[in-house]
Amino acid sequence: MKSQLGLRSLLLLLVGGPLFVLLVIEMLVTFGIGLHVTNQVFDRWLLDSAYSLAQEVRREDGRLVFYADEAAIEVFEWDELDEVYYRVSTLNGQVLAGKSEAWVNPDFSELKQGPVFTNVKMGGEWVRSVTVLANPDSPRDSALVSVAETLHKRIPLSRTLMFEVVLSKAAMIVVALLVVAFALSRGIRPLLRLSQELASRSPRDLTPVSAPSAPKEVRTVIENTNRLLERLDNAFNAREQFIGNISHQLKTPLAGIKLQAQLALREDNIAAAHQALERICQTTDAMTHLNIQLLKLARAEAASGRGLRNEPVALDNVVREAAESLRELARDRRVQVHQSVSGESLDTFKVSGEYFLLRELVWNLMENAILYVPEGGNVWVELTRDEGKVRLAVKDDGQGIPREHWPQIFERFFRSKITGEGCGLGLAIVKEIAFAHGATVELHQAPDTTGACFVCTFPLINKPA
Repeated sequence: MKSQLGLRSLLLLLVGGPLFVLLVIEMLVTFGIGLHVTNQVFDRWLLDSAYSLAQEVRREDGRLVFYADEAAIEVFEWDELDEVYYRVSTLNGQVLAGKSEAWVNPDFSELKQGPVFTNVKMGGEWVRSVTVLANPDSPRDSALVSVAETLHKRIPLSRTLMFEVVLSKAAMIVVALLVVAFALSRGIRPLLRLSQELASRSPRDLTPVSAPSAPKEVRTVIENTNRLLERLDNAFNAREQFIGNISHQLKTPLAGIKLQAQLALREDNIAAAHQALERICQTTDAMTHLNIQLLKLARAEAASGRGLRNEPVALDNVVREAAESLRELARDRRVQVHQSVSGESLDTFKVSGEYFLLRELVWNLMENAILYVPEGGNVWVELTRDEGKVRLAVKDDGQGIPREHWPQIFERFFRSKITGEGCGLGLAIVKEIAFAHGATVELHQAPDTTGACFVCTFPLINKPA
């Protein structure tokens, strides 16, 4: 497994890396500029020397001659480190003075435009030379004047320049990286304090983190952390309340079962004992139903947490299957179930989700309606599509749900006085499954009847072309 860089190291790499590269480039540019300026100084001396010699070329008795004081020439040629050479020649190559060794003479057209600098080998080593045109305004009196110098001073000077530039820029790079590292350490200090504070907390301490002096970006992290802590606190409180409700829901029937069992044990009358056993069976059935509903709710909550295993689901098929499975219950209660599914094609009511969960949603809505409508009543299940959404409506013609109970109707274990002896989890399961599927579920007054109407609205998986 690859080791992960810490935040400080990562930021130092991201900031210091480009800074290091820029300083290296700047060092190379500085060295290049310095070397260019140094060479220009030496080249200027060569050029001045060549122009000085060119002034001594004149025409006498019909021929070009070069006049120069011998002492001045000795001073000109003297150099403690370098060898200095010169040559004065006519345009046709006749040497008037200086070193007679062959020089590489530039074209006359180039010389008309100005001095020509070249690097040539002379005496077995490289020299820097310049050639100028003496008397350029008179082609008849023109001559070539060349001056050359070895590189003994230039090379050590360029090395010294390189050393000084590298030393100064290296110091600048080190200082810059130290400043960046210090600034990053100061910048991430609030994050480190936040990390230490969270690490030192007990698992049950979900109070908000306080950091009023933190930078704006860190405050955003802290605010998001506090929102997460708040959601966790709410989830834990809801879980504790849920566990408390379960404990209450189970404690009462278990106490009833024990009481009825004790009565049956003490009862000598067989009919009375049988009656107590029947009540035990009824209580056991109620507990079994509660456990089943709790498992369904747990599955729905798990789907909300982990995300759905989405697949295309045709809601019309789900409605027909749920109605078929509830046919016997409806017949026993003499409830007429009416289905209204109108679609243009097989894909009219396709939504994305988990088939099992969607079946539980539809089944719970239909079962609630069948159970709580008076015997001989009616239940309507309608599927419609509108503006890219599928609308599932389950309504009945019962006595309805009092409006003061509407805000709590989807809460766990909430039971209205008119809803009988259910466990109060059916609608909570519906709400959780709808939330997991990005759907909404609402309670309305059923139109044209006194009953309730529950409406679930799902996004379509495929919109019509």
